[in-house]
Amino acid sequence: MVKKIALIVFGIVLLGGIGFALWWVSERERTVDVPKESFIPYNSAVVINVNANANLSPKIATAFDREIKAFRKSMLFRVVDTLKQMSQVDTSSYVMAIRVEGKQSIRFLYVLNRSGLFSRGDAHAFLQKMFAGEPVKERKYNNQKIYLVSRGKDEMCYAAVGGMVLVSNSELYVEDAVNQLGNSGENEKDGVPRFKNVNRYFSAGAGLNVFLNTTCFSDLLPLLLQKDFIAKQTNIAKWFKWGALDGDIKSNGISFNGFVHCDGLKAAFPIAFKGQVPQDSKLDAVMPADVKCVSILALSDVKNYLSSLESYRYGAGQIENVRKRKQEFARLFGDKLDEEWQALLKGEWGKGTLFYDAERKQEEGIVVVHVKAGSLAKGLLEKMLKSYASKSGISEASLYRSFALDKDKKVCYFKMPIPDFVGVMWGYVLGGIATNYVLVEDNYVVFASSEKGIHSFASHYMHRLSVRDQEWYQKVRTKLSSKFNWMYLSEMVSMLPYYEQVTKGGLRELLMRNEEEMEVFSSLGLQWGCESNMLYHTLFLSTEEVEQKQAQIMWQTRLDARMSMKPAIVVNHNTGERELFVQDEGNTIYLINDVGRILWKLPIEGKINSEVYQVDIFKNGKLQYLFSTPSHLYLIDRNGNYLPRFPLAFNSPCERGISVADYENNKNYRVFAPGADHCVYLYEVSGNFVKGWDVPKSDNDIVSKIYHFRVEGKDYLVYADRYRLYILDRKGKERVKVSTLLNLSANTSLYLTKQNGQMKIVFTDANGEIILVNFRGQVEQIKGEEMIGGGMFNVEDVNNDGQSEFIYALKNRVLVMDNKGKLLFEKHWEGSELDFPYVYRFSTRDSRIGMMDGKGGRLFLLDMKDVSKGFPIRGNSPFSIAFGGKGSAGFYLFAGSDGTHLLKYRVLR
Repeated sequence: MVKKIALIVFGIVLLGGIGFALWWVSERERTVDVPKESFIPYNSAVVINVNANANLSPKIATAFDREIKAFRKSMLFRVVDTLKQMSQVDTSSYVMAIRVEGKQSIRFLYVLNRSGLFSRGDAHAFLQKMFAGEPVKERKYNNQKIYLVSRGKDEMCYAAVGGMVLVSNSELYVEDAVNQLGNSGENEKDGVPRFKNVNRYFSAGAGLNVFLNTTCFSDLLPLLLQKDFIAKQTNIAKWFKWGALDGDIKSNGISFNGFVHCDGLKAAFPIAFKGQVPQDSKLDAVMPADVKCVSILALSDVKNYLSSLESYRYGAGQIENVRKRKQEFARLFGDKLDEEWQALLKGEWGKGTLFYDAERKQEEGIVVVHVKAGSLAKGLLEKMLKSYASKSGISEASLYRSFALDKDKKVCYFKMPIPDFVGVMWGYVLGGIATNYVLVEDNYVVFASSEKGIHSFASHYMHRLSVRDQEWYQKVRTKLSSKFNWMYLSEMVSMLPYYEQVTKGGLRELLMRNEEEMEVFSSLGLQWGCESNMLYHTLFLSTEEVEQKQAQIMWQTRLDARMSMKPAIVVNHNTGERELFVQDEGNTIYLINDVGRILWKLPIEGKINSEVYQVDIFKNGKLQYLFSTPSHLYLIDRNGNYLPRFPLAFNSPCERGISVADYENNKNYRVFAPGADHCVYLYEVSGNFVKGWDVPKSDNDIVSKIYHFRVEGKDYLVYADRYRLYILDRKGKERVKVSTLLNLSANTSLYLTKQNGQMKIVFTDANGEIILVNFRGQVEQIKGEEMIGGGMFNVEDVNNDGQSEFIYALKNRVLVMDNKGKLLFEKHWEGSELDFPYVYRFSTRDSRIGMMDGKGGRLFLLDMKDVSKGFPIRGNSPFSIAFGGKGSAGFYLFAGSDGTHLLKYRVLR
């Protein structure tokens, strides 16, 4: 009997244990194996998987601190935040879903992994404790307990189900999440996958994984954005079916990359991209530098795009309006417009917004169409306008306009009588900017909303300025792919009034009350590329700072090769205007006017090795350009023509370059040419040798040019060879003998300075010693602090104390010493290779040192304290500076840059 009872008890215990084990295993499976994704209701508009590495950058967090604090006061956020802080839930990853309930209520659902340390009872107990004193309603739904907490108008609902804690500001949303778990095997509907089925599109390393459901576009976006915010006559709510994006928040911005799906949607504009191959467009190189927003359409198959565009317009209900407009165009401009324009199209269109007029809700700007033959496009426009004038009863001449870009360049363009021509012909994604004027320049047809747009394009195109030069554009463009089908980039601060107009509801309110805070975002980039039935999507919102540069590019002109000299600022003797004389590495010389237009260019033999002197050979006020190369002496008039006898070959190569003296300022020029044969030749400007010149000869190779110094009413001609300094009179005879042997480098520069009331010649030797020689031939040596051989030496009064300082540049350092060699100032830049330290005098109290960093492609300007504001700026040649007119707050700087360009900067002081 006892055995029976024992067996029965044992059986009950065993069955109970088995039952408990089965329950425990089942519960554990629900805790561990049921993923968060299984709780997401299928009608969620947006689902975001937030991973551990997703945090707001300090820059964004600081800028929007007020908004963040306000959001954290909500009951929903406080619950989620407290659960994470108290380790009740896993902080490494959670899911946030968003949907629209009713007409326009946006609701959130958080799905949080319960921490392995706590049971669901613990999580519930913790929340009850958190809401102690608050009325908490409990009810059962689908065998699960749901809790609702209210505090005024603020409501929050939660449930602990399996291994998850569900938190929402909607009781219905939590019910649907609980219900969804029971329907987790439900298949996709209408070809739209569930969040749990798109994991293959996500990157595990991304901070955010974002699923965009159909309702995101049909329900949520219309509450936040105007339906035509990308382009007029379009409805983005009908563009996409679903999308899967990876998001990252980094120190330089916020990015989202992934796919959006539109296959099967008849009213989706992106179907026009079907079959297109992403292109590497260069159209941004001709978009003006002053545009604040750029969008570019780049297609591989124009015919296919236009056919697909018609299909889209039919599906979107636009086709009748478009056909009516095209019939009107045919009536006004003639038949076969579609065919004639299609034959010319290259497949690139660019839209540039110069500014947005918030009052009129109108974009001002241009649309650039790349064509195969600009001359044929111009002929087609002329034919169209001739037909329009005839049928409208107006003068054809009234449609022709022109303006002078400068005194030598005239720009001709047309008044376009149809403001929606581009949108109707090639898609409303290019619309929004009225086509009131049109210009043809090379192979670009430029439609503009105003004549200002025509002026902007023509001026910037001539000067080779483009949006590519703008730092805001560079910051975002480098984050996007080189190939695309459609791209949109904007400068955020300038376009903020536009974004306020195209947003709605809470998003618009957010922008309007945070206009200043929005400046944390410097630029926005959006890009699409066709990939089968999907569009590869990239969005980047940059937080990199864009300097408001002191230096503004006025123009840039492309040379045939990289510039090889410091620009020579010369004078137009006819107008008195400033012009530039430069040479490139192909040995072509150019004369360029002050607005950047090349007046003429001329190939010569060899590199210029002297200054470019302006001389008046005929003494009639007309100036010529005199300079040398190692083999020839050149004299050219301002029209680019050689004067008779020129170029004149030297008797012996002139490696150090010529120098010119005008002793009495009476235009009787003397041209000195130190030869490789150790002789110093003296020419008249006509090319004849000067009579009475006692041709001096050095002992060794000459290492300097010939300098003319006037001291106490006497003229001294000074030069140096490898070991000696020579001081001559006007006849070429030795005036002062310098007996001290020296050790000089090639290309030694000599300077005249005053020390202790006495004039002296100063230079450096090959070892970096500073040598001073007075006009009695006495030599003094000074050891400059930290000076070694091989550097470049200059002498100027930099600190404006009335005494010359010694300036020395070597590799990545520049030193300034007083006239005793004591170091006054030192600056260095790692990885740089500094060129000659020129000195620029801005006023009697303002002198600065200017240098090129040949390795880094930068230009530096600095005083005795630090680098000038706005510098360094880009450049790859020594630079020249010219000053503006009376009362000007700045100056102009000319330098080579970007390979083969000559740039003119305007620099504020």
